[in-house]
Parts: sequence; C-alpha cells; structure tokens
Amino acid sequence: EFDTADELSDDVRTRLANGKRLEQAAAARDAVLEKLLERVEVPLPEGVVTDELNQRRESIEQQLAYAGLTLDSYLQDEVQTQEEFEADLDRRVREAVAAQFVLDAIANQLELGVDQNELTQHMVMRAQQSGQDPQEFANHMFEHNHVPELVAEIRRGKALATIVEGAT
Repeated sequence: EFDTADELSDDVRTRLANGKRLEQAAAARDAVLEKLLERVEVPLPEGVVTDELNQRRESIEQQLAYAGLTLDSYLQDEVQTQEEFEADLDRRVREAVAAQFVLDAIANQLELGVDQNELTQHMVMRAQQSGQDPQEFANHMFEHNHVPELVAEIRRGKALATIVEGAT
C-alpha cells in the first residue's frame, strides 16, 4: 500500500492524530453533558428507570454469557460486590435517562429534525459497529419498529453537538 517508509510513517502519524482528535472530541462532549446535567434538575419517572435498569442488566448478563462468564465470576474478576455493581448501574442508568430527557427537550426547542440521509448513514454506522450487513440491519430496524429509537438517538446527538459547539 505504501511505496516508501516515509509514506507509511506519514500515514501512521495522520491516523494517530485523527484518533487523538476523536478522543479529545469525545472527552469534550462528555464534559459538556456532565456539566449540563449538573445544572438541571430532571425528575425521573421510576418506571422508566426500572425498565432501563432491567434492560441493561439483561444485556450485561447476555454479553457475559457470550463470553462464557457469569455475573458472579465477572464481579469476582472486577473485585466488586453485587451491591457496588447495582449502585453503579443505577447511577449510570439515572444519568443516561436524565441525559435523554434533557437532550430531547433541547432537540425539541431547537426543532431539530432527521432527514433520510442522516438516518441511512446512522444505520450503516450502527450496522458496521455491530458487524452486521447494513441491509439486514435496516430490515431488522424497520420490521421491529426501532426506527423511532434511531431517530431519537440522532436528534439527541445533534442536540449535544450543538451544545458542544457553543461551549467554552
């Protein structure tokens, strides 16, 4: 692919710089969202939190099962008690649900929409991340009526990007 060692070196340098910029952007995004959530009080419906906790718990257990682990063996490896795990999971779920509510409100206020191209790009990206064929992924999303979830995800991402752009 490269004719000289200098071309290879330049390519590696460019890739590393791009990776570092992506890491910095992600850190900035996370910091802005964290500050935003510190500034607003978001009442969380317990039913929503409970449903999300159950879904995440199930997802974690499935991932562990695919890896040939149980939750107990995972907790032993992580030197974490069941109570610590549950408390951390509860905290993360509450933060995520609050972030969704806040970003949805901002997206509504900014009247952010999602066009077909954005939805298609998002589906292709998600398919690649999960190692699936994009067409199969899209078919599954449409068949199981997950498209509204993807649209909400895209809108939240656009709302957060708008906030990050205006942050100092």
